[in-house]
Amino acid sequence: MQIELNEILIRDFRRKDAEPLHSIVRESAIVKFMKDWSENAKNPEDFYGFIDWLQTKKASTDIFENKRYAIVLKKTDELIGMVGMGLEDTLNEVEVAYFMSEKYQHRGYTKKAVTALVNWCFQVSDVPYLILTIDCINTPSCKLADSCGFELFEKRTPIGHIQPNMGSDSYYYYRIYRKG
Repeated sequence: MQIELNEILIRDFRRKDAEPLHSIVRESAIVKFMKDWSENAKNPEDFYGFIDWLQTKKASTDIFENKRYAIVLKKTDELIGMVGMGLEDTLNEVEVAYFMSEKYQHRGYTKKAVTALVNWCFQVSDVPYLILTIDCINTPSCKLADSCGFELFEKRTPIGHIQPNMGSDSYYYYRIYRKG
């Protein structure tokens, strides 16, 4: 998959992205809410298997598969973030996921990437809505969800299981609906 936007490109991950990905997932703003990305990859090469697996899925438009895409600067092909989607197992709904390197936050890149991915998901599927689940203490991500058109549905506190990568015991559940 490839989506071209003004300054950024959303594309499939490549092995050359392993080193910058390894660095980005260790940034404090990322590791705080997505620590599994750094815990499961002690070295850049540890991402090769994941990237190779993603390459086997690159022709698929099945949004229920857990796919992740690179967000890169169009002019330099520098990896600056990730956007993706897939089935959230505990909720049985398609969830959007994202992170952006601290160096490139607050420039509108994440909003553009999330909006483009959401539009693509609605083009290639018939799902009526997509979701975001955001840790209640992740205020910047909640603001991004609002700016991308996601609606806050409710605050949830899981009972009997812990949501991965959460700093608090509750999360906000957002939805964005297909237009028309």
